[in-house]
Amino acid sequence: MKLRIMNDTGHTQLDDVSASQMIEQINDHPTHWVFVNGDMVSREAISSVDWEQVDNVNLIPAMVGGVL
Repeated sequence: MKLRIMNDTGHTQLDDVSASQMIEQINDHPTHWVFVNGDMVSREAISSVDWEQVDNVNLIPAMVGGVL
């Protein structure tokens, strides 16, 4: 699987990540939204992901909108 971790300066890409490494990275970025194969997945649903069917994961910092 490929993993992209977005941040304010760009992103870091890791190729050939195992399922256990992927879960570790997701846990290491608790404020990031998780997109599995392009679909947003809640953190509660991560344990039910079939990692054999996953091609890529994007971790994107959560965005907050509103009016000041």
